[in-house]
Order: sequence, then C-alpha cells, then structure tokens
Amino acid sequence: MSLIHPRYIPRDPSEVQHISSSIQIIRTRDNAAFLASKIPTMVTKDAKKNTTNTKLASAILPTAAIPISLILNHPNIISLVDIIPTSACNGPASEAGPFGDITVWEDMDAGSLAYLLPAPEEYPDFADEKGWHLLAAQNFHRFSLPESLCWHVLKSISRALLWLHHGVKETESIPGEWLRHDDDWHTILIRDISASQIWLKKPRGNETYGECKIGGFQWAKVCASVGGLVASTQKVEEASREKMFYWPPEIYRHTHSWTRVSEVWALGATVYTMMTGMPPPRFYNYEWQISRMNDKGFSEALRDIVAEMLRPHPKDRMQTKDLVNQVDDAWEGWRATTEEGAHYVDVLDKVVLRSALGTSGALVL
Repeated sequence: MSLIHPRYIPRDPSEVQHISSSIQIIRTRDNAAFLASKIPTMVTKDAKKNTTNTKLASAILPTAAIPISLILNHPNIISLVDIIPTSACNGPASEAGPFGDITVWEDMDAGSLAYLLPAPEEYPDFADEKGWHLLAAQNFHRFSLPESLCWHVLKSISRALLWLHHGVKETESIPGEWLRHDDDWHTILIRDISASQIWLKKPRGNETYGECKIGGFQWAKVCASVGGLVASTQKVEEASREKMFYWPPEIYRHTHSWTRVSEVWALGATVYTMMTGMPPPRFYNYEWQISRMNDKGFSEALRDIVAEMLRPHPKDRMQTKDLVNQVDDAWEGWRATTEEGAHYVDVLDKVVLRSALGTSGALVL
C-alpha cells in the first residue's frame, strides 16, 4: 500500500488527489479517518518579472503552523490535525510519491449543510423580480429543515464567530465559563459564512446530530487593532453566485465595509434558508422577509433571534457576544417548553453529565 507518511495511509490508494480536492486517509496507530489536502506551490515574481516557484510548506509553515493551529483550536471550527511536509519523510523528496506536502484535517463525515438545502441553481437570478415574488409568496408547504437542526447550527456557529471575532470561548468541560484566551487577539472576519461552509459530523452516540463546525478560510482577513471596537475590511470581489445569496445588504448595496455584524447577518441568512428553503429575497422589504419564517410553525424564540440578525442596517443588529447569550438562553427555553426540544439530545449533554458525576459514576449533589 502506498504510504503518505509513516503515520498515515490513503483509504483508497487509487483515489486521485488534486490541488483543489481532498482524499480520505487513515492514521496507522488507531485507524482514525481524516482528510488530506495538498499544500500548493507559491508563484512569485521579482522586480525583473522573473517567476519563482516556492513550496508553501517550506516557506511559511515552519513559522505559521503553530499560530494557525491555535486559531483553529475551537470545538466549532474544523481542526487542522497535522502538517506533513515532504522534508519530514525519510529519503529524497521524490519518495513522497504523488501526495507531496499535505495538511491533515478533521473528516466532517456527514457532509456540508448545503447538501440538505435546495441547490442554488433552483433560485431565480438576482434581477428576476417575478421569480422571487413567486418563491417568496406565502406557502405553508414550503421547504424547511427541522427546528432542532436550526438551533444546532445557530448555537454552534455563533460560538465559532465569538471566538474568531473576540478570542472568547467556553472552557472545555466547564459549561458556562467563558474566557478571553489571548489579550493580543485581532478580529478574524471569514467573509464567507454560507451553507457550503458549515459542516456536520455523524452522531457518535445517542445525540440527535453530530458536531457542527465552520471551515474554509480562503477569504478570511485579520483586521483592526487589538481589542478594537471596529473591525472592517472590503468585500470579496470574485465570489460565486452561491456565496452572494448570503451577502448582507450593506455589501451587495456597496454602502459599508464587511464587519462583525455582516457575519451575524450572513449566519442569520443561513438559518433563514434552513427555515424557508430560500435566502432572504432582496426584492421584498424586511417585514415581508421575516414574515416568511411564520409559514412552517417555528418557535417564536427562533424567529425573533433570526429576525434581529437580519436587520437591514448594520447598526441595528446585535453584536456577536449578545447573539451567543441570546441563543443560549432561548435554546434552553425551547428545550424545556417544546416536545421537539424535549426529545433533542445535544452533543454537549455528555459534557454536562460528566461534570455532575464523580469518578464512581454517582451523581454529585
């Protein structure tokens, strides 16, 4: 069998790996599955326009690997597990075979949220006013995903945003303890929060859904001064139509830069699409947009939070810190007062249970 590295082997040796795709690999010591992605080659030009090819692994990763892994060290962000440069292999570089330098990532084996939603091709073009009016008309039989999954995505990704925006996360195994982990934190704006960026793992036990994480930092920007109140950057100029559905009004209208609350809107638009089968239609005003969340009987708590996230003007939207607090409180209420909530088993329930149990397994009172 072809070795990627002494620690890893490909699950399917015949699978072809391209620079833009990943392959499944197996860790030899425990048979755990991961995804491997090629590390590209950098092309640079000097003052005389001479082209130089430099392997990104050897040029950047020796100094950047640790900071990158620290940033991605969050339960709701797809983790970078390992980096395997060719130089780590025994013998000449050619012995690395067809795989070369690779990064090793978590395998989000349940796939992307986009797989559960209508294909972007089913939506009208942005200028098709008649098509959007038909799609956004009142329809009690419109597509929707379960409310439990909407809460799961909203709760998980809002926590990832709190970490990226402010460097604050909940302490592992201590529910309710939120700490800032780096006084030198600079805001990271992803600028690409959409269904295709949100991934799920298969449930490992009796939980309703597996872990939910965000990935894809191709357009991310580190911005603002340390602890700054304002963090902004320009929109992405080259974006697919699929991504543009989740752009907030200030971005597609060219009135403001991309900020933290732009990402709050984008997450709200993603959950809105889960509830209605369509991204917020631009041809309708705000009141009509949020009224479509009434079509399928979602709880008032969920509708109210998403409505606040989708406020048209950036200054009217809640900040990430407020969003996490409101989501946690409303989610607990939903679980306590609804039949669907009562049957829902969260991935963190085991953590809460372990914190209440002693080593003997008896409940600590």
